[in-house]
Amino acid sequence: MLEVKYDEVRWRLLSRLREKALMLMRPLLAHGLNPIVYGSIARGDVDEKSDVDVFIPFPVSTTMVELYLSEANIRMRDRILVQATPIHVPKAYLVIDDYTSISLPLLKMTEDEIGFYKLAGQVSYEELRRGMRVPGMNKELMLIIPTAEGHIELPVERNVEEAASILGVDSKILRNRVRVLRRRRELGRTGVYREIIIPQDKSFEQVLDELVDRDPALKRRIRTLGK
Repeated sequence: MLEVKYDEVRWRLLSRLREKALMLMRPLLAHGLNPIVYGSIARGDVDEKSDVDVFIPFPVSTTMVELYLSEANIRMRDRILVQATPIHVPKAYLVIDDYTSISLPLLKMTEDEIGFYKLAGQVSYEELRRGMRVPGMNKELMLIIPTAEGHIELPVERNVEEAASILGVDSKILRNRVRVLRRRRELGRTGVYREIIIPQDKSFEQVLDELVDRDPALKRRIRTLGK
């Protein structure tokens, strides 16, 4: 177990990044989309390269999401469809800058896919506004447990059952995630199966429909889970 105490610089950085996340979440919340923010922003273990990852946890019209952001004067640099593996849900990424994005699934998610965000640590707008921090696992397979002065780090692989209990997830979901991250670390790559820049004259949904027409795996997924 390792205890990490934050200095004033780190606390200020966390506050600044959280304010940025709240700004992005407000127009989405105002239209009933109930976004979350996940990862180090939710846990607290941020650094200068930490991402601000806002996520809408269900499929919704990307055209409307883009409209809500535009009305709030939030400009998008890129629109990218990302699919981690052939069997994972395709997601829409509205990229604000190198470290900031708003994403959402383009199809219904599985329980394992939903569980990923809880594993990483997730908070709602209201929880973020109140300064709440939550436990979560980072990419180094360390369980980050917030404390009043910073956080405690515990290696997840040594006690998956305890970590799953702290995170409030099924240990099976945690084991699966540990296996994926361990394999990525061993292979030395973190690439994705599919990454498509969406042209300005098309929506995410139009590009997805084109993919489904020629991708049997996506067709099977829709038959099994629906849209």
